[in-house]
Amino acid sequence: MKEKEKTEAEDKPGWWSRNTIAFIITFGVMISTVYIAIASIHFRSEPNFNFIGESLLPLWGTWLGTVLAFYFGKSNFEAASKSYQEAIKSLTPEEKIAKLLVKDAMLPVEKIEFLDYEKEKKIAITEILNYSRFEKYNRYAVFDPNKVLKYMIHRSVFLEFLYNKSLVKTDDGNAAGTASPKLLTLDSLLATDDLKIKALLNRGYGFVPLNATVLDAKRVIDSIAECQDVFITPTGSPTEAVVGLLTNTMIFEKAKV
Repeated sequence: MKEKEKTEAEDKPGWWSRNTIAFIITFGVMISTVYIAIASIHFRSEPNFNFIGESLLPLWGTWLGTVLAFYFGKSNFEAASKSYQEAIKSLTPEEKIAKLLVKDAMLPVEKIEFLDYEKEKKIAITEILNYSRFEKYNRYAVFDPNKVLKYMIHRSVFLEFLYNKSLVKTDDGNAAGTASPKLLTLDSLLATDDLKIKALLNRGYGFVPLNATVLDAKRVIDSIAECQDVFITPTGSPTEAVVGLLTNTMIFEKAKV
């Protein structure tokens, strides 16, 4: 394993150039110093050791120290960076999202496609399902005029409601005909007496404050069986205007990074 790591390191661009520069400078300074010292002894009537000791050696020492400090400092930085990346990879999904704030991971309210309750509560569900702006989405946030959340309705809930209401039962439980889907509006859904759908409408979402972490949002989802979405408000109150959204899918993706 160590031999493999060494080979990989040596194959990286710049490895040979950095080592070559370090060796050339180190040995060049040593050889130059020895040569000048010998020349001072043999070619001068009075050898000038002060020039070597007080001028050349400090100069070359500073130069050599600067180059080597850069060389080894770069290597230490790369080693530290590699260790950091390995540490990040070793974190569990929950440890990763515990360090991530919802404000940095959420879908901001400006990008949320939503239904305006006051304007669209009387619109037929079949028409809502055909809205072009929701083509890529399976979630329909319902806001009041102040962007306070009223409901979060999944496409599957709309479809289940339409299917259940399309069957008109006789007293013996057999299907006798169908009800017109055009008569079923958003308000019709919200007034349903179907316990399963009511639970999804009332418990399918939660709230966290803007300073919460993504792990906090995950815990909200985990604590409520029907919950798949977490809305972010300034203090986490459901009566405040929404500032962002995290879905269960978004949280899962963040945990994988």
